[in-house]
Amino acid sequence: MPTTDQKPAFSDLRQAIICHLIDNVGRPSISISEVIEATRRAFPHSELTDWELGDCVARSAIEAGFAIDF
Repeated sequence: MPTTDQKPAFSDLRQAIICHLIDNVGRPSISISEVIEATRRAFPHSELTDWELGDCVARSAIEAGFAIDF
């Protein structure tokens, strides 16, 4: 995993998103903004926009069977 001053790889961001989803598997739905905030805290130097990160969160959540709160 990159240090906090390095730009993360897309695979690192996706792994963080998936870990957050796994940690919340008991919830009936997931908040995109909540996952974006958690991912930004873990990777503050990400170059993805909120829109791009949100798209990744939504795709990952749908693939995992979560309902999404927009």
